[in-house]
Amino acid sequence: MGEKIETHCSRCSKKLNTWDLRISRALAYRYPACEDCIADEYGMDTAGFRRTMEHYFDIRPCLGL
Repeated sequence: MGEKIETHCSRCSKKLNTWDLRISRALAYRYPACEDCIADEYGMDTAGFRRTMEHYFDIRPCLGL
């Protein structure tokens, strides 16, 4: 799993990892959110959301996620 940091999702309070922070920054979130909450907001599953992030922003999570 990605490196854990001492920040929590602004929506569900789940502990965030570095991937969550990267996608929160890429989408200009004022308060970081977890991948699950962001994908849900866009009406996508996690796999579809990751494909979208790779296509538009050319970023992808490390292989451990």
